Amino acid sequence: MTISVYANPTADSRYLAFRHGAAPGAAASGGTAPQSAASIPFGWMPLIPRWLLADQIDPVSETFNLAGSPWLVQIAQTAVPFTANHGGSLYALLGGILSSVLAAAYVYALVSRSATIERVTGERTAALQFANLRLSEDIALRMRTEKFLRLRERVIDVSANAIIICSAEAPDYAIEYVNPAFERITGYGAVEVVGRSLESLQGSSQDQQNIGEIRAALRDKREGHALLRNYRKDGTGYWNDLFIAPVQDENGVISHFVVAQYDITAVMRYEAELEFQAQHDSLTGLANRNLLRERLTQAIAGADRSGTPIWIVFVDVDRFKFVNDTLGHEAGDTLLKVLAGRLQSAAREADTVARVGGDEFVLVLREHTEDGPGLAVLQHIMDAVAQPLMIEEHEFFLTCSIGMATYPTDGSTAENLIKHADIAMYRAKEMGRNTFQFYTETMNARTLDRLSIEADLRHALERDEFVVHYQPQVDLSSGRIVGMEALIRWNHPVHGQIAPARFIGLAEEMGLIIPIGAWVMRTACIQTKSWQQAGLGDLRVAVNLSPRQFTQKALVQSIAEVLQATGLEARFLDLELTESMVMHDVDNAIAILRNLKALGVHISIDDFGTGYSSLSYLRRFPIDVLKIDQSFVNDLTVDPDDAAIVVSIISLAHSLRLQVIAEGVETAEQLAFLRARGCDQVQGYYFSRPLAPEAFERMFQEGSRLLDPEIS
Repeated sequence: MTISVYANPTADSRYLAFRHGAAPGAAASGGTAPQSAASIPFGWMPLIPRWLLADQIDPVSETFNLAGSPWLVQIAQTAVPFTANHGGSLYALLGGILSSVLAAAYVYALVSRSATIERVTGERTAALQFANLRLSEDIALRMRTEKFLRLRERVIDVSANAIIICSAEAPDYAIEYVNPAFERITGYGAVEVVGRSLESLQGSSQDQQNIGEIRAALRDKREGHALLRNYRKDGTGYWNDLFIAPVQDENGVISHFVVAQYDITAVMRYEAELEFQAQHDSLTGLANRNLLRERLTQAIAGADRSGTPIWIVFVDVDRFKFVNDTLGHEAGDTLLKVLAGRLQSAAREADTVARVGGDEFVLVLREHTEDGPGLAVLQHIMDAVAQPLMIEEHEFFLTCSIGMATYPTDGSTAENLIKHADIAMYRAKEMGRNTFQFYTETMNARTLDRLSIEADLRHALERDEFVVHYQPQVDLSSGRIVGMEALIRWNHPVHGQIAPARFIGLAEEMGLIIPIGAWVMRTACIQTKSWQQAGLGDLRVAVNLSPRQFTQKALVQSIAEVLQATGLEARFLDLELTESMVMHDVDNAIAILRNLKALGVHISIDDFGTGYSSLSYLRRFPIDVLKIDQSFVNDLTVDPDDAAIVVSIISLAHSLRLQVIAEGVETAEQLAFLRARGCDQVQGYYFSRPLAPEAFERMFQEGSRLLDPEIS
């Protein structure tokens, strides 16, 4: 405390009479006194309370009179800085202020965020409402739209395609989410892949040629698309169509990638099947013409580099149509499948085996030459085809005809080589089948001639270019003409008369033999009936049936219609069948022959002795005549074996109560031998060549007896 006594009614320091303690306003410690309220500028006094500056009580003053003069006693407390006694309060105050400021800032932030969210929500809601209004004002449509918006959040989870969300941070691109479809497709659970690198799901780069596009998209932070082959957890592979797209955060920075995987394994498998079918035969699984051409072109390129030749082998199954005609196409398909397997086993792995037609196959054999080993391969192919084959409890022994062309000798392109091998194959068929032939230039000329004949043969019937000649058949007991064999001839407008050997086989292959055969039969029946009416006697006409005619279902009906239309009695018609025709399917042949016999016609077995008839079957056939093939008659006077065969056939026929006709008789010695052994009838150049109808009629009128019955 400070006590000051002034000899003056005011506290004027000039009248200070007494003081106890420090002067008012001085620091208690003797330092600089704090600034008093009076020393503070006038403008700050209203703003700063005095108690904030110093901790003191206002001075107490009392005036009294002493010796008639006014005196002033002033008692004051020494000023103490406010902070000296109130530091904690000051810190509390400052802390409260700071807390209040921070709280205010936090509240402000919340309010601002709420305002922002509210504003954004309001804007989006307004935009959605505007969009809904523009799409439709129909309440039902708005409800569906809202439902779609709600379901959109579940699309990823229920998507059938695998969805992956990964970080955009290189180099790991860590996986953060996979949907259930990913687990189902890959076999990996979410716990197994989340946190792992995206590339850990990829396979070998060598197995994924397009993976570079995805890596580039990740590196450049852009969209990417690639077709990849991935692997499931169990190691099985699958194809996926992969799309990758960057995702930006609210600041426009790419923070994630969305990866969509579409499992297209089924599609790829289907495409592979389509590609396989486009390049392979659907029945046998062998290469087709397209793949054959591609493989052969590749082989040619390889041969050019290595200097080694190539064999192109054209294989055609002999008499395959017989299987289809007798057992049906299903049996034929089974046979082709077996043959395909046999040909593949006969070839090497590097060779190509293709099916190019119904029963036609082509093999491309690399590095083969016309030496022992090369020819052994061809024999191996023929042996593989010739193995016995059981189909529907029937045993077949097949043969094949093979044609070969070599590169570079026989052509420089795949098309030419295949064509030349085909030509060589046809030459092998012409030489009797069950053999092989190498292509030569002369074959090409022959093939061109064949193609020309084929083209003209299709129109020969309608152009009336065919004629029928008749070769007389002479009865050895009477020496008279008792019948004739009808033989077709083709008067070509350019090439002249074409022998039957040149076009009958073609007509059979082309399916023209049925209409041609029907024309021959009708013409022969008309001519025979005409000669009978002209007084030439009861002549009998022999007409050959082809294998295709014999197996047609309407054979019996068509012959009956011809007989009815021409008026010729059935007993004057002799149908000639080859031995091999009736022995292919004996039971079926017997049924057909019995139906023919029911018509009343005669049936002859032509070329007897050249096939493989069994006596047990022969006695079951309802036949009337055996014709001895001219191959036995030609040498019967000089070859004891042929003579013995002819004698055996005559004896066999008579034992079975059949007549015998020998064809190809050209000499008097042959005639004498046959007559002495009891042959019934003969025909051949010794008596007459096949004659046109006018010439035959003239010869008959000049003398129907060509042989003296007394000659022995």
